Amino acid sequence: MLAAFLRKVYRGFDTSDDIEPAMWREVLRIVNSATVEGLADAGTPPTHEADFYAALRHSNEVFAAFKVHNMGRLMASKLFGADGKLKPFNKWAEEVEPITSHHVGAWLRTEYDTALIRAHNAADWRRFERDKDVMPNLRWMPTTSPTPESSHRAFWERRLTLPVDDPFWNRHHPGDRWNCKCSLEQTDDPATPELKGEFDGERPQRGLENNTGRDGHTFNDTHPYFPDSCAKCDFYRKANIKNRLLGGFTNRQKDCYNCPYIDGCIDRAKGKDDIAKAAFAKKDEVKQKDLMPKNDMTMCDALETGVLNRTYKVRNRLLKHCHHDYDVNAAVYIWNNPDRMAFEAVSPLGEGKDMDNPEHRANIRRKKERGVVEYVKYSFTYKGKDFEVKLERCKKGYEQFYSLAEK
Repeated sequence: MLAAFLRKVYRGFDTSDDIEPAMWREVLRIVNSATVEGLADAGTPPTHEADFYAALRHSNEVFAAFKVHNMGRLMASKLFGADGKLKPFNKWAEEVEPITSHHVGAWLRTEYDTALIRAHNAADWRRFERDKDVMPNLRWMPTTSPTPESSHRAFWERRLTLPVDDPFWNRHHPGDRWNCKCSLEQTDDPATPELKGEFDGERPQRGLENNTGRDGHTFNDTHPYFPDSCAKCDFYRKANIKNRLLGGFTNRQKDCYNCPYIDGCIDRAKGKDDIAKAAFAKKDEVKQKDLMPKNDMTMCDALETGVLNRTYKVRNRLLKHCHHDYDVNAAVYIWNNPDRMAFEAVSPLGEGKDMDNPEHRANIRRKKERGVVEYVKYSFTYKGKDFEVKLERCKKGYEQFYSLAEK
């Protein structure tokens, strides 16, 4: 899975504002398995709590999305050398090995263990809520870790005991440190609220501040994988300009687990696997049956230059930009019927791209090295759908297909 993810990032997957679906599914599978194991290990797992389980599943989806996005973005930042040229794959893979070893090695192991613990604690918490009329208080119990760290020692040594509804449990709880193995015990023994002041200086570790049993979030959205604000979120920045401006005027507050922008990216990731498989099968059929035959330098009155270049390399580049099987069918149609195109506009290289991004600058430089001067946009209709097709105009006086998308 990791090898495929590396190849995909190296071949140009846009990690800046999207989620690679295969890697996302794998990370999600691992975190979900930890959650299920933690719930199952609880003495009395929650029953008839569909909303709570749905919240846990969704929080894991969001966490996995930001984790994969963060890993891919860090890896992509090392693709190009100081000269702006793409590094050889093996050199790049070696340079990003510390990133991958952390994200899918030690960190993922710790995240798995902590997700399991917090799911177990969440199941316990739901039981505490149900039984608080009989046993209204909770006592902090000693850790079961063979090598306990000192942060929580005073909690159990002082036998801190507080009501289930005490706000203290919003700020302090077992599982608020990585791999914490403390627990709470429900009791009808008297509470000790006078002890609370002794723990004001203790703070949870970043990303573990929330009580999973109350909000259904395995990790808090303060985790380092998450953005500090909407303005710094790549998924929010991907939104259209109207929504971004609206967010600025309404002082949009960060709420990653209730965000339509990250939900949209997740929905696309869920559907992309099936879509990608259908598109791949169609592309393979095109190549096997030669449905887009090579046809060098032919006259075409529909083009601004009047000359169309159709080579297999051009075909493969066009197919690379087709993400649905119906895109591939449309590409086959317009490849063989270029006279059906209608001119729309000329587009400069780099239009709509962030030219402060070295990856984008390097991409433009490679196009210029191939002799590309600018893009020419055309439109056509295929089976009731309107498409825009972008052709590269080359300095030798011809055009060639580059990309295609439904309008």
